Amino acid sequence: MNIKFLSVYISAWLLITLSTPSGATEAINAVKLVYQEQEEGVAPYLVTFTVSSDYLRIDDESDDSGYIVFDISNNRIYSVSHFDKSILVIAQHPEIKHNPDFEIDIEYQVLENAPMISGKQVYNYRVKAIAGDKSDTCMDIQLVPGLLPEVSKTLQSFQEIISGQHVSSLGNTPEEYQTPCYLVDQVYNKGDYYSKGFPIQEWHSNEKRRQLMNYEDVEVDASVFEIPQEYRQYSLK
Repeated sequence: MNIKFLSVYISAWLLITLSTPSGATEAINAVKLVYQEQEEGVAPYLVTFTVSSDYLRIDDESDDSGYIVFDISNNRIYSVSHFDKSILVIAQHPEIKHNPDFEIDIEYQVLENAPMISGKQVYNYRVKAIAGDKSDTCMDIQLVPGLLPEVSKTLQSFQEIISGQHVSSLGNTPEEYQTPCYLVDQVYNKGDYYSKGFPIQEWHSNEKRRQLMNYEDVEVDASVFEIPQEYRQYSLK
């Protein structure tokens, strides 16, 4: 090799090596959502959703024992547990139609007195289960049509996979617990409301509440969506 050429090559290599941090990865655009969530008997806690064009990551800010990654293109959810170094893999299940022996009523109407969000009106999406003379509200969701449409699409896809997992394991739930609202809200809930708009506040029949506290465009390191390769992976049969 020509000595002059070799000298130039080494100088260029050193320049690239010294100017690139070790382990640096690609910075990508994402939307960061911060929710306050509350369950029955549990103090409110914050949950962060980081959504890119390819991935969703969910972090419970009160618990650093793990996190969730949704690989959008592969339709797979990875629930990472640092405690036992394991990853629960939830794949998309074949769709099973819900043919209930009760009526499902959906109300969708504008909330006249609610403040505008990003110049858009807030709507309420209410789902009721009606069996005979009994009517129970299963979910109340306040949402904003046209707000964060791509994020809504991702969250709906995520909810569809979660619903499929719940449907597949429904046989493990005693029949006495399979109430109409349990079936509508916790099992066959495929997130149809996301097609109406982006939820900013939710109430569910299991007394779980979620309220959007903030959202912003951010730039994150692509490594935040990685899962530990050395962890054991398993799925629920």
